[in-house]
Amino acid sequence: MNAPSLDSLRQEIDAIDGELHGLIGRRADVVGRIAGTKPAGGLALRPGREAQVLRQRLATHKGPFPVTAVFRMWREMMCALTLMQTPGLKIAICRPAEQPGYWDLARDHFGCQIPFVAHDTPAQVLAAVRSGPTTIGIVPAPIESDVAPWWPLLAGGDATLPNIVARLPFLAMPNARARGISALVLARMEPEESGEDRTLITLETPAGLSRDRIAGGLAKVGLPAFTSVLDQVVDGVHHYLIELSGVIVDGDPRLRELGAALGLKSGRVAAIGAYAVPADART
Repeated sequence: MNAPSLDSLRQEIDAIDGELHGLIGRRADVVGRIAGTKPAGGLALRPGREAQVLRQRLATHKGPFPVTAVFRMWREMMCALTLMQTPGLKIAICRPAEQPGYWDLARDHFGCQIPFVAHDTPAQVLAAVRSGPTTIGIVPAPIESDVAPWWPLLAGGDATLPNIVARLPFLAMPNARARGISALVLARMEPEESGEDRTLITLETPAGLSRDRIAGGLAKVGLPAFTSVLDQVVDGVHHYLIELSGVIVDGDPRLRELGAALGLKSGRVAAIGAYAVPADART
């Protein structure tokens, strides 16, 4: 049997391209019909659902085509469809001059269609999200050496305060300008379960607490054991950032019980969001 000619192979590629384009149009049509069932004006973001879809694509991918390219293709498609449903959508990014890699994290996750606005500090990003219900924020993930931690500001209880809804990168890109950095995504919506998640709660108290005491309090009220604890002192007040498995919302009664279990006479316990465990963290 004669080998197929170069022209016939190119024609086959053209036919496949036509099928792919048609399928994207069908997907957009279905998304449009879904959008028609929802109230207008909301933030069309489904971080938990998106994580489920991406995990499925990554788990079933085969062949030599790079899995990171598959990820970027799906992210571009999903974000373009999100923008179709939320015309005023934009991304506020904390991109310090000395670390441009956060822009890469945002681009790799939110694609090239949604407008980006750079800010110098997490506080500026938080202000942008609070003033714009269709603005999504991206801020550096908390670390021990932060001199002005931003995350205690999320525990204020104000209706305009966002939640943490995702962690970046979900899958690290091979050409990222900065490896080893991570960011959290802020949005004015409740976090969404993906099936494998982490919740972040804050605990504010004038006195320090040992990790054993925190672990005992969590167990006493029936909350999951912590996966990490970050302790930062601001103006003499201890702010603990505690990461737990699963999704726990701020109204969970166990959060109120935790303060009593820890013997806190003053202070505050609040859930400030949750995120789907990134694909890189699952391998």
